[in-house]
Amino acid sequence: MTAEPSTPDTEPPDRAATLAAAPGALPLLGHAWQLRFRPLRFLDSLCGQADLVALRLGPVPGYLVNHPRLVHELLVVRHQEFTKTGSPLWETVRVLVGNGLGTSEGETHLRQRRALQPLFHPHRMEHYARIMTAVAEERGAAWQGGQLLCVDREMYRIAAAALTRCLYSVRLPDDAVHEITTHLPVAFAGVGKRAALPVGWLHALPTRENRAYTTAVRRLHALVTQLVDGRRQDPTPSPDLLTALLAARDEHTGQPLSEQQIHDEVMTLLLAGTDTTAALLAWTLHLLGAHPDVDRRLNTELRRELGDKPPTLEDLPRLGLLRRVVAETLRLYPPAWLTPRRAATGARLGGHRIPEGAYVFYSPYALHHAPGHHPRPDRFDPDRPEGELSYTGTGHAFLPYGAGPHKCIGNAFSLAQVHLALATILPRWRLRPEPSYTVRPRAFTTLSPGPLPMRAEQRAL
Repeated sequence: MTAEPSTPDTEPPDRAATLAAAPGALPLLGHAWQLRFRPLRFLDSLCGQADLVALRLGPVPGYLVNHPRLVHELLVVRHQEFTKTGSPLWETVRVLVGNGLGTSEGETHLRQRRALQPLFHPHRMEHYARIMTAVAEERGAAWQGGQLLCVDREMYRIAAAALTRCLYSVRLPDDAVHEITTHLPVAFAGVGKRAALPVGWLHALPTRENRAYTTAVRRLHALVTQLVDGRRQDPTPSPDLLTALLAARDEHTGQPLSEQQIHDEVMTLLLAGTDTTAALLAWTLHLLGAHPDVDRRLNTELRRELGDKPPTLEDLPRLGLLRRVVAETLRLYPPAWLTPRRAATGARLGGHRIPEGAYVFYSPYALHHAPGHHPRPDRFDPDRPEGELSYTGTGHAFLPYGAGPHKCIGNAFSLAQVHLALATILPRWRLRPEPSYTVRPRAFTTLSPGPLPMRAEQRAL
């Protein structure tokens, strides 16, 4: 993985951020209804209102951070004043994955991050890259010319299969992979629903949906236990993620990670590393299908740079248009579209005091779609200036993977998988949108296209 870019931990400018109250609060609910049932439209309506927009979420105050300078202050400069603890999203995730890297904070988070960083060392990425390419080749070889594909499901299979093989290099039985691809979406959707409506008794009712969630969580935990036990009992040296995880040591004590932490970290990797990668792959193919001119240019680049050989990690720096296409897709449809924090005692932001316990949200989706930050924000344009599609600090409204100490540790792993899968599939297949189907973004746990039917058309070799 690449580390967080170096950014000065200086205090923000003295100028207080502008502050406005969001209109349309409902009695008792406040703005919770808009965030739950029409979140993207609601976020769009708040663009340009102020640097900081005050919300009401039932009885709890909330704030939407609307300016990249303030997001930098939230995530980098004052990150210790804003915690994950107490947020419905992170508390729901914690129930599922325990206290892994994605949910831990403070010194515990720092120790875990340092212990896990070697898992994603560049020398390991070559091994992972070969797996990623092989999985995409296998899946693409199963398609037929003229076949109507459920692209969202196909990309989920590719993302899940590649991640599990990187975790456990001894190939898993097909039924285990099938269980993962079946149960992960159910668990992920359940997390979103429980976070959006944190009413415990409601989710304890014996409905079909609640029973499916409980079964999915139970089966995933059992599979993770099976994976970890299998690797412990196999003495064969292996370059996979699980071997690296079992070899990880606490930098202060020199002790290996506990059984529970290893279990939690594997659950975190499965949950975070599959859904977001699959969503990004599906959105990219959707945008290429809707823009055949860009698709043709990209196919020309891939054939020129790769010829007939499968892509490797070393090829990626030469695939400039591919990188820009993926970055522009991340700008338009960042999978992690809204992320909450909670204010601790004495928290301040943009010169304003934030009440203890208030929810503070930043939305990559809102920042990426703000006209003041990105000209023609709703247009797919992979030829935008490079500065629009990179994060370098306070002045840049592009942060699909977050920033600061909690920036996603797996961003380079995920991007490598997306680039290699696309570079494998696209020289052989063009995926055409179905004219009768309208894609509508689904903003829940992740921002996904939902069902995505596309027609597979084999390219001339």
